[in-house]
Amino acid sequence: MASPLPPICDTGGMNDLHVIIPAGGAGTRLWPLSRRNRPKFLLDLAGTGRTLLQGTVDRLQTRASSVTIVTGQSHRDGVLDQLPEFADSATRTLLIEPSGRDSMAAIGLAAYVVRERYGDEAIVGSFAADHLIARPELLHSAIDEAVAAAADGYVVTIGLTPTEASSAYGYIAPGPALSDEAGEADAEGGARRVAEFVEKPDADTAARYVAAGYLWNAGMFIVSAGVLAAHLARLLPDMHARLETIARAWGTPEFEETLAENWPHLTKIAIDHAIAEPVAADGGVAVVPADAALGWTDLGDFD
Repeated sequence: MASPLPPICDTGGMNDLHVIIPAGGAGTRLWPLSRRNRPKFLLDLAGTGRTLLQGTVDRLQTRASSVTIVTGQSHRDGVLDQLPEFADSATRTLLIEPSGRDSMAAIGLAAYVVRERYGDEAIVGSFAADHLIARPELLHSAIDEAVAAAADGYVVTIGLTPTEASSAYGYIAPGPALSDEAGEADAEGGARRVAEFVEKPDADTAARYVAAGYLWNAGMFIVSAGVLAAHLARLLPDMHARLETIARAWGTPEFEETLAENWPHLTKIAIDHAIAEPVAADGGVAVVPADAALGWTDLGDFD
């Protein structure tokens, strides 16, 4: 299922998007289709002839200046079998994490390498490897709005308009529109300040959230590399220092050794808890609502 070398956009601007795709998993929720060494992102669950990982790269690469996949050693060969161009390309990078340290470490590894290569103003966007989206053009529109808000210094997430009162997802409470706060006339649509993130609710609470206009949290985050580093330096200074050390070794013979020395000491924490929630409490997170017509699903289980 190898893919031909596909296009990467080159807009040549400071607001170029550098896509990060964390690709991990234990292969348990869709067992026996998925296994430890064959997680769902390596499967063609939609019957399109492309696996979920390939589909993720397909829909994001035309909006990206670079794409970085972060995966574990056990998935390395599977990823390269499907995406051989990631073995040797200036704009497609495969990073192998020595062990699972949760999403902040995985995303941080890629983001700090992007920062080392492209600078603080580079916009990084993290997108899951195993989601389906029926209308990618609607995602691209939301990404464009998110990139603009990220360039203004926000950590930005894309919130999905719920199609039902599901208790399977976390929710985002949107606050006032950023355009309204800036005194602009049109405050409809666009990025909004995040009032709070809430964990997966029970059915009654989910119904209340949907009625109140809350959005599903799909774990998509867009932020400039420098802003992300500044938040980590403040909130998790040891992780920040170690990721900087690792990133500075990128492209040198010492990279693997430096990674192995520092990786086990990184705090095991999700990006939601490390960055999104505490920064939202300080007013620094924005959400771009995505239309329900996006047709998003995370294929979490057989139901």
